[in-house]
Amino acid sequence: KLDVGIGAFVMQLPQYVGSVQSDAYLVPLPYVYYLDENIKIDRNQFSGKLLQNNHLYLDLSASGGVKVNSEDNNARADMPDLDWVFELGPSIKYYFTGSPQQTSFFYAEFFTRKATATDFRSITNAGWRYGPSATYQKDFSLAYIDQGKGEFEFTTRLNVNFSDARYLNYYYGVPNEYSQQNREKYNSRGGYAGSDISFGLTYKVNSWWFASFARYYNLTGAEYHDSPLVKRNSHWSLGIGASWIFYSR
Repeated sequence: KLDVGIGAFVMQLPQYVGSVQSDAYLVPLPYVYYLDENIKIDRNQFSGKLLQNNHLYLDLSASGGVKVNSEDNNARADMPDLDWVFELGPSIKYYFTGSPQQTSFFYAEFFTRKATATDFRSITNAGWRYGPSATYQKDFSLAYIDQGKGEFEFTTRLNVNFSDARYLNYYYGVPNEYSQQNREKYNSRGGYAGSDISFGLTYKVNSWWFASFARYYNLTGAEYHDSPLVKRNSHWSLGIGASWIFYSR
């Protein structure tokens, strides 16, 4: 099965985790869904069966961070800008129920991602992120909405994040030349980098796909919690969007 579409997504995101300032983004939303007996590609994953074990799967894990102009962030004033950050790496998933080929499942995962920062003129090594996570997804329909023809999917995911010192100092380190009276020099060690939990709800009917999400971040106990660039202990990200599916087979 293959579905291809295009749409847009509106998001409200913190400029970086721990910042008191946030920005709204309107971004294009390509929609790709592919499924066969061995591979699944969708908005969340690229999964393939590993070692012929019916419960163990190899996947690609991806994430990222938005560009931050330091002149627009009070805590980072006069410091270098944060570039776009792209993270990619392998993950191993163990399915307790369901499989990638199904729309209802529960799995545990361990991910490792290499982070790269870029302004599209140069590339910077931004370190590593890794950690365990757990994901639950359930599909359902409601008879009183479109006579039950549409398909809902509810997803919740918990991440326990760890990062090396290079990654944490890219975001939260304060070199001596950028220290000020209210922003002391700071250098973080690698280690625990906070946790987050997200909730997503999608609805697909005919040639339309609608999606929304909310993610809560908590930095209690994080290795970089004492950085002068961390201005809040927790916050939310929110988003909503839609795609028109123009090709199916």
